[in-house]
Amino acid sequence: MKISFFFAALFLLDFFTFFCAYLQYPLPDIEDAKFIEDCVKSHNTFRSKVNPPASNMLRMSWDAALAKTAKAWAQKCKFDHNTYLKIPGKMHPTFPLVGENIWTGTALTFSVDAALRSWFNEVRSYDFSTNTCTDECRHYTQVIWAESYKVGCAVHFCNTVEKFPGLFKAAHFVCDYGPVGNYPRKPYKEGKPCSRCNNEKCVDRLCGKTKAIKPPVPSHVPATEHPRPSCDQYCLSVLILRPLFLILSIGAVLLVQQQFPHTFFYE
Repeated sequence: MKISFFFAALFLLDFFTFFCAYLQYPLPDIEDAKFIEDCVKSHNTFRSKVNPPASNMLRMSWDAALAKTAKAWAQKCKFDHNTYLKIPGKMHPTFPLVGENIWTGTALTFSVDAALRSWFNEVRSYDFSTNTCTDECRHYTQVIWAESYKVGCAVHFCNTVEKFPGLFKAAHFVCDYGPVGNYPRKPYKEGKPCSRCNNEKCVDRLCGKTKAIKPPVPSHVPATEHPRPSCDQYCLSVLILRPLFLILSIGAVLLVQQQFPHTFFYE
């Protein structure tokens, strides 16, 4: 039985081309316990560090429905906010409106802390006394918005990100907040930490939120126009081009075998 060296080599090339093209950096899912812990802990850590100190800063906790909405939008791979943010009732089954922060960077270097730190560092552009910004600071003010006590985040691998040219193999990180912040007023009330907690437990300079919200209904579909298939455009292009490449490879091997029957063959 004749075996072609070219044939074997092209098969290996096809396999590794597909494997490398579809290989994505391992990023956590919204049900990953460590990811959830990191998101909540980082938010609360930064919220407790505001200066001047906050008297009414609520402690944040995880919300699965917000995380589901964040995931659906992150999968769009767009460096832009969810188009349904300003439509009441579209983003969450309980909160009429929610807030949203987006961070995009290389998947290789992604961490929840790094993303949150970049948002919190916008404090350099924010003046609490006048409630004004000299540069972008709305990510910061949403992170430390006192009344926003629920958060849900998601990170998605994107080969490219729309409206973010020059970035490849990206981690697209989205956090949604309830209730929404960034109204035209100061993000919190200045004063002794927890002094306006309304008899709620004070933990790490934050007021423990005891008010329960309605559990998210299982049928809730995040407002992202249509549910996104698990295979994105890049994945689909690979799946379409791979068999085409394989067919061309086989054709090339057969042509070489016919024209040069004694080249790189053995029995």
